[in-house]
Amino acid sequence: MTSSDRSEPLTAWLRDWQQAQPAHMNERLMKAVYGELRRVAAQRLAGESPASWTPTELVHETWLRLKPGDAPLADRNAFLRLASVAMRNLLVDQARERLAQKRHGHMQTITVSLAEDGGGRSLDDHRLLDLDRALDALALEYPRAAAAVALRVFGGLELDELAAALEISLATAKRDLAFGRAWLTDALKGASA
Repeated sequence: MTSSDRSEPLTAWLRDWQQAQPAHMNERLMKAVYGELRRVAAQRLAGESPASWTPTELVHETWLRLKPGDAPLADRNAFLRLASVAMRNLLVDQARERLAQKRHGHMQTITVSLAEDGGGRSLDDHRLLDLDRALDALALEYPRAAAAVALRVFGGLELDELAAALEISLATAKRDLAFGRAWLTDALKGASA
């Protein structure tokens, strides 16, 4: 069975989901992508305190926030782009909410990786919001580099998946990712000063 043979049912399920077809299509799609979304959620939450969400809870909350949108979801990578945006927004909203509840003074951390080797670094709520603002600023000047970093950091995509998702070559994906990481590292250093 080729990879295109395996992706055909998922592509059809994505189209059905996007066209608001019956609920059983939602269930099929969720079963097809659940493991991957849970892996990404576990990576994001690796350094969090026990009081925060479990990977399962993060996947379920992300799933509830997913909206198919108008642009056709052509394949698994398009879906993962959509899911990574939803997960990023959910984590950022949660950080904002916790910071707004000053009475407890309790912060959470999530693990993200801007490092080339993929080694994760824990960020508290303030630093996560700094990263979100920096990603937005990067996207204003260099949208493809910002998309590459967001897909890698929040979507957990490997380099080949990232290149396919952005419809660019592997070499371009590597350059965009390296540039985006360097840009964000500089921006985050300035935010902490």
